Amino acid sequence: MADRRGSSNPVILVPTQAGARATAGGGVQGIQALNRAYVTALQSAGLIPLLIPTRTPLPKDLSFADGLLLPGGPDVDPLRYGQDLDPATDPDQESDQLDFALLDWALNAGIPVLAICRGLQVLNVALGGSLFQDLPRHSPRPNPEEPVARDVPVHTVRVEESSRLGQIVQARTISVNSMHHQGIDELGRGLVATAWAYDGLVEAVEGRGNTFLLGVQYHPEELVDRDPTARAIFVAFAAACRENKSGQTGETATPELVGSVPSEVSAG
Repeated sequence: MADRRGSSNPVILVPTQAGARATAGGGVQGIQALNRAYVTALQSAGLIPLLIPTRTPLPKDLSFADGLLLPGGPDVDPLRYGQDLDPATDPDQESDQLDFALLDWALNAGIPVLAICRGLQVLNVALGGSLFQDLPRHSPRPNPEEPVARDVPVHTVRVEESSRLGQIVQARTISVNSMHHQGIDELGRGLVATAWAYDGLVEAVEGRGNTFLLGVQYHPEELVDRDPTARAIFVAFAAACRENKSGQTGETATPELVGSVPSEVSAG
């Protein structure tokens, strides 16, 4: 990995998603979008987010980047984990192509990865895991959550104290927000579940090696202003990115992670 000790704060790659918005004249304008909360949370931890649009050929040399954040977003194509499309699933091929390609690079480069909501699901599928395509049918919860504001905690999560996440949040139980209808079914290779909702649904995973590889099903970026445990996740991610930037770790991804991400899945 190139020596970047003379450059500025760590640079974090963040994929965006294609979308559309109404124009003043009644038309529709295509946009690339990312919730601002991700940018704010990264900047508050002293990181520089670099937003990557879909349909972008990635440069061969990404060594200027010090970390990867995979954000929430649309559903992952179930073909990637060997299932037919559920009527409740709405995949985005453009986002899949970009996110899986970035994750493939990050795992092989051994740089820190923070995966949030969809990002956790991308990570799990990339490493051979599968998803529940629609939780209300696959894993009914006793008290279905009504739509709420993104920055409002709605349920608690039990955290494994000895895990990376447990060391970061310094708590056995945390309160989280929830904005997903899919979740982890079978766990991917090299991942360990480290937090669970009250119904047993996996709420966090991490890699088995020393490289920072953490995925959470909830949205800590929406809670950083009010929740020390959410803020601690970004602080820890920033510390790992700075360590990686300084070249102190010198380690690459663990063998079971390298080269395990499928670059594309045929629809045929």
